[in-house]
Amino acid sequence: MNNESSGWTIRYWHDGKSRNDLEKWLDSLTKDQLKSIAKEMKLLELCGNQLRLPHSKPLKKGLFELRERQFGYRIYYTLLPNKVVLMLHGGNKHTQERDIEIARQRLEDVYCK
Repeated sequence: MNNESSGWTIRYWHDGKSRNDLEKWLDSLTKDQLKSIAKEMKLLELCGNQLRLPHSKPLKKGLFELRERQFGYRIYYTLLPNKVVLMLHGGNKHTQERDIEIARQRLEDVYCK
């Protein structure tokens, strides 16, 4: 997603080996689920670091949670220089602990490279 007028660019974390699991997860959702997540992503793209609850929640150490409320989905992201939002991982409220752990590992990889 990219909208030049918004000033923020959304990118997906990738390990450089295979297709990104976040993109695979998004592809597995129904049309209505994807539409609901896309609305939240669009808000993030427009508002960036100004997006707050109930849409976005800081989780400390540079990790944020984008909160889709209709289906209970979460996408974990970080903010990078030059107004880039890097999507790290996604899931639902039931897999939240594991999803946050994966997102934190990926965030660490981003800053250690």
